[in-house]
Amino acid sequence: MNGISVCRTRVGLASIKDPDTELVIWQRSLDPILQDWINKMDAASLPDLRILAKPDEFRPALESLLDACDFRTGDMRDRLVADVNDLVIAFANIIRGDYVDVRLESVSHDACWKFHRDYVETRLVTTYRGPATEWVRHAHAEQAMHEQREFDGPLEHFGKGDVAIFKGSCASANRGIVHRSPPIAGTGLTRLLLCLNQRTDTFSDPW
Repeated sequence: MNGISVCRTRVGLASIKDPDTELVIWQRSLDPILQDWINKMDAASLPDLRILAKPDEFRPALESLLDACDFRTGDMRDRLVADVNDLVIAFANIIRGDYVDVRLESVSHDACWKFHRDYVETRLVTTYRGPATEWVRHAHAEQAMHEQREFDGPLEHFGKGDVAIFKGSCASANRGIVHRSPPIAGTGLTRLLLCLNQRTDTFSDPW
């Protein structure tokens, strides 16, 4: 499907390694109880952190940072941590990396609202709360980046809970998925976004 594929399990994300594949979407839904808990949390209490860690050392590092910001403990937190940890391990296996750069971000403004290609080889994203990442197919990519806010062409949306793994501009010249964060300034919405990257020189200090 023009370099885009859909899978039903976490294992299917590995098809991003196919040279002709630019985007894989794992269509999933979070446990409704966990989703409801995240949605009802006070936005000021949502985590906003970054960790560079080995996959087998990631979970205790995340737990420590959550403790430091007084993110409440309990079964729901454990479920969220387990989900993030599973995605970190899956991503590390796909990229065959010793470290994963993990961002779990609380976003209430128009961060990265411009259509763009990420300057990375491979990135994984999922949205735990709020509207998910928007993207455009390759046929409309250049138009979207040129017109930006005026772009009214076909606009795709990841579904709530979907996990997407895609290639950036470092994977191939003039390729990579063009996307943006949904503009939410002034709406009162707060997103909780997970973004996984390979280790880079700009963030090279491990946990």
